[in-house]
Amino acid sequence: MFRKPKRETKEADMDPGLETMMQLEKLTRLRARLPLREDVAKAFVDFFQAKYTAGQPVEDNQAKLALQSLRYCLGDQDTESDGADKPLFSGAKLQQAAVVLRNNPKQTTSDHVELARILHERLKDVSYASDEAGTRTYVRLLWRTGSASTARDAVLDFERRRGPVELGNLTPPSSDDIRDVDTGGNEVAKQAHPSFRPMHLRRLWVWVLRAWSTQGEDAEVARTLATISERGLQNGLSVHHAMLMHSISKNDGKGIEKWWRAQCAMTPPASETDTLYSSFVRDALTWCLANDHLDLGHSIVRDLMQTSPMKPVWDAIFVWAAGTGKGVDEIGRMLDVMERANEGILDKESWRRPDTATINALVEYAISKDDPYTAERFIALGRDRGIEPDARTYVLQMAYRLGVNDIDGALTAYKNLQTMDLSSDEDIPAVNKLIGALCSSKQHDFDTIMNVAGDLSDRRARFEPRTVATLALLHLDRDELHDVIDLLNTHAYHYSSTERNTVRDMIVAYCLDANTPVFRSWDAYLIIRDVFDELTREARTELMTNFFARDRPDMAVHVFNHMRAHSRADTMPTPDTYITAFLGTAKRQDLESLEVVHNQMKLDFNINLTTRLRNALVIAYTACGRARKALQFWDAIVASREGPSYNSIHVALRACERSPFGDLKAKEIWGKLRKMNVDLDSTMWASYIAALAGNGDCEGAIKVLEEAVGKGEVEVDAFVLGSLFAGSTGSEKQSYVEQWAKEDHPRAWSELEKFGAEEAEDGTRARGHVSAGHGRVGKHRKHPGGRGLAGGQHHHRTNMDKYHPGYFGKVGMRYFHKMHNGFWKPVINLDKLWSLVPLEQREKYLANKGSSDTAPVLDLLPLGYSKVLGKGRIPEIPLIVRARYFSKDAERKIKEAGGVVQLVA
Repeated sequence: MFRKPKRETKEADMDPGLETMMQLEKLTRLRARLPLREDVAKAFVDFFQAKYTAGQPVEDNQAKLALQSLRYCLGDQDTESDGADKPLFSGAKLQQAAVVLRNNPKQTTSDHVELARILHERLKDVSYASDEAGTRTYVRLLWRTGSASTARDAVLDFERRRGPVELGNLTPPSSDDIRDVDTGGNEVAKQAHPSFRPMHLRRLWVWVLRAWSTQGEDAEVARTLATISERGLQNGLSVHHAMLMHSISKNDGKGIEKWWRAQCAMTPPASETDTLYSSFVRDALTWCLANDHLDLGHSIVRDLMQTSPMKPVWDAIFVWAAGTGKGVDEIGRMLDVMERANEGILDKESWRRPDTATINALVEYAISKDDPYTAERFIALGRDRGIEPDARTYVLQMAYRLGVNDIDGALTAYKNLQTMDLSSDEDIPAVNKLIGALCSSKQHDFDTIMNVAGDLSDRRARFEPRTVATLALLHLDRDELHDVIDLLNTHAYHYSSTERNTVRDMIVAYCLDANTPVFRSWDAYLIIRDVFDELTREARTELMTNFFARDRPDMAVHVFNHMRAHSRADTMPTPDTYITAFLGTAKRQDLESLEVVHNQMKLDFNINLTTRLRNALVIAYTACGRARKALQFWDAIVASREGPSYNSIHVALRACERSPFGDLKAKEIWGKLRKMNVDLDSTMWASYIAALAGNGDCEGAIKVLEEAVGKGEVEVDAFVLGSLFAGSTGSEKQSYVEQWAKEDHPRAWSELEKFGAEEAEDGTRARGHVSAGHGRVGKHRKHPGGRGLAGGQHHHRTNMDKYHPGYFGKVGMRYFHKMHNGFWKPVINLDKLWSLVPLEQREKYLANKGSSDTAPVLDLLPLGYSKVLGKGRIPEIPLIVRARYFSKDAERKIKEAGGVVQLVA
């Protein structure tokens, strides 16, 4: 009753209409029934209405969804002939979408351009304002993507439709023709927007000019400039600035001087072009400083001082003075000069006075030179003159203090910033950097970080991708999963694909970090899977491999199944993914996981079985104790059109090493290889003798090896001896191999001993690696988990509950004075019986194939076995078996082979 209510996860914060467009994309991918066109059209309109109101750009992933939705909605309208149905989009709605596309996204893609092209085609015949809006958006996006020729053709096409109008004769059409879009997406007359101005041809041609400049086409730049001159538009400030930037990109000092002189010859700019003119001056002076063209820079400054420079131009001159070596005190005297120049101006509102913009420009230059001391002196200079820092000043102060890792100083600047007007949101990038620095610092607590992040969240400000990822990792370390989900759902769906990749990759790296606990890696993966559906196949495969390496094949198989169930073709598993999964199960020797992955492959119609895939299956089933089944895949490889590779032969021989009567199969394979004159190197010989030794025939393996050495077919090295030693079953046979190797091949054996050995519980050892599979540091010393079955009710409880249910506790009727002698019943499988027959007798009986009058007698009690089970097969050769118990299948198979079953006491 008084239990704390369960916390609900916050729903994903998406722009209106985006979820419907995402649903359309998913259903199209699945080839399922698509939603109604009216619903998609409404989602399209709602999406662009929200973007228009918020003034936000359309990111690349959103543009892709919007383009698909628009094509879907317009698909049937192009084929309708009667036109009786009401169109899904009005001209005002499409014009509104075109206006939104002008906002600069993080990355302009071909989807933006194609969306603008369709809108441009649809708006051509609606009205002059619509045609103007569509053309303006289309040409601007073509400039941003560098499609200069297409942009030029679009401008020429616009001129053909509307007629070439020179700048001086450009007059707005009637108010009935020019219409704009209000915040509701409705058409309104021009009179309702007195600030509305017709688009000038000069602006369009300047974008074409910049597009050719971006491509580095000097000839086309000159040709476009000539076209602009033919229309009488060459004397605009925007044209001069575009040519100045082209000269700067070419490091053409003469060109920069030429266009500066051309600008000086014009009438001083009006107040509405102050920003562009000051940018023109600032860009020219900045290039002169960067390229050591001080004479040209001084000439520009002299030209400016002969006039009455605007306040922004004065700021650029002060930055130039700082760049040429003037100190803070000299800059202060120059400020006095600017103030004295106001004496001849009667209108006090036109006086040039130093303000925060002046100080901020100087501070920004000091930051660009990585000089925080000078930046502080410029701020102090402003205070001495009664110029108090504004929000921009504190933002710059945070930036250079974070640059020298002064986090406490940046926090102080942030607290001062809180008292300022932050409606322009210019502080957001600096605050994001501050949050990242606080998270990486070990001197600031969690509450301090959350206070800064909370202030940013309360303002509904933008969190940068790295900030979101850093905060998500912080919450993951504190096991605050709901906070991670809420954080990602709030911000991730407003990012571009590149920004989403930034967040996703940082969380994936956290999952792959060896210092991250397994349970946190798994929680982080589940969150990534839900929020980032576009998680790539490569990243998912890395996560799967990581879980295999952490000895969690169950989690790895879940990751694989998620890939298998995905609907995106670039996410579903490929043959390489299956091979990685098979090898992972082999390393962990987890048969259950192997069978799950194998069954998934059987159902995957996109996968064609190749030799590499079958090789992986052989390795996996051999490692999981199913060597006989592994050899079935070898038979499939031999029968396939592709045929076996050298790796196929190796893995098949290794499977023979683990398989009952595998030596017979190995001899068969070896005989075919010798008959076909296949090149057999030392590694191939190592695999073959290991297969012989793995079935108990150590003497035969050594004999074969000595004969090959005598014929010069192989040279014994550490790898050959290691394979022979590891393949030998039982400590006695391994001791025999060790003694033989020390006597006959001491040098190779000494090299092998340098790698160390791993000793199993039965006393057998595996040589061939310096760490023997237990790490470079740990060395596998002693028993850190306890000896034997220690911890069955504590740290090994999960294992006992899973594999030994009912092991602990008293259940059922009590059995007083229970003697275990009467319950002694060691078992042996049918396929191991012939391995108990002495080697010489076994070869004799197998060679005769049952034609002998005698049969071997196996009395299992002296050999330590009491019951025979029916697993496996035996050769069809009579065999007399004596034991206390036989299973039904064992008795049947022995008798079918011509043998006899005898019960003994």
